Amino acid sequence: MCIDSELDKLKGWIEHLPRIGMQAIGGDGQPMYILDLIMIGAIKRSLSLASGLQALVASRNMTCSRAVVRMELDTISRLLAYTYVEEPSDMATKVIGGKALNSFKCRDGKKLRDGYLIDRMTQDYPWVKDVYKYTSGYVHFSERQVFDSISSLGENGLRSVKFHISAEDNNFPDESWIEILQCFNEMLSILGKLLVAYRNELEQAAV
Repeated sequence: MCIDSELDKLKGWIEHLPRIGMQAIGGDGQPMYILDLIMIGAIKRSLSLASGLQALVASRNMTCSRAVVRMELDTISRLLAYTYVEEPSDMATKVIGGKALNSFKCRDGKKLRDGYLIDRMTQDYPWVKDVYKYTSGYVHFSERQVFDSISSLGENGLRSVKFHISAEDNNFPDESWIEILQCFNEMLSILGKLLVAYRNELEQAAV
């Protein structure tokens, strides 16, 4: 596995996600539903984040790359929330009107707080909780920024620390960048599946 192959996958999602989205909501001339607006918002945000991630990996900006992963995880976990409630269209109407998502309850009576959404998503995707915890340290100012600025420890047998303060994060191995891209591509894959499932539900309802 190499960075270029994951970047190619990301580029492919950026090119094809609008088409998948158009198919999901039915395209021109089709009736528009309130949930279509939620889907459109998720697609737009995901495309913007994906495009941003391309540039961030190219410029070797790990801090912002991991923050972008956290933002996309927020997108997908909140989009999934509409599959947990009895009346997703009603919730969409109220959310678009400004009501907070965490004020709603899912079918089991629990509120749709971030922690709950991440736990629910983790049931199907076990890597989610660890990614959520780790990347949250890049959204908030935390110890992650201190550790990432360390370039070396204890060279030549000395108890010393060297720091590298730069806009570029060149101290990360290729595996770290690959992991970032794989994670983001996997979330776009989940979004793609959600869009297909949404279209199937609309078609079944129309029968």
